Amino acid sequence: MLYVKKGGKGTMNHETDFQLESLYDSSFDVLGIRINEEYEYKTSVELSNDVILDFDKNNVPVALEILNASRFLKISKSHLGHINMIRMKVHVDEKSICLKVSIGVNIHKQDQIQSIDTFTSNDTGIPSIEREMVTV
Repeated sequence: MLYVKKGGKGTMNHETDFQLESLYDSSFDVLGIRINEEYEYKTSVELSNDVILDFDKNNVPVALEILNASRFLKISKSHLGHINMIRMKVHVDEKSICLKVSIGVNIHKQDQIQSIDTFTSNDTGIPSIEREMVTV
């Protein structure tokens, strides 16, 4: 289940209708994370060489691709197919797009969490939004 918090300036609306879908392709070493809901794709923003964030027609972040995922996250390919937790926070303002992601896997019966904290300039004109998605 994906728990989504949206809103701003002290008000939060809660939605619990989404399912989070992650898929790891070991042959290309690509991890994809997306909401499991129909959406109309609008644009992709490259946050770093290996991290791409997709937005829908309403300028809402809906998917994330991590290229060279095992190297980037320092998690073996065999464990990336068994992700047990994802927390993703996206903050967009007029100047920047910021992404914080935590990905948890169980390695040798212990939970391991790897994090991504990256940002880029908001050259695409995406309006301000803050969105947090967490698997529960």
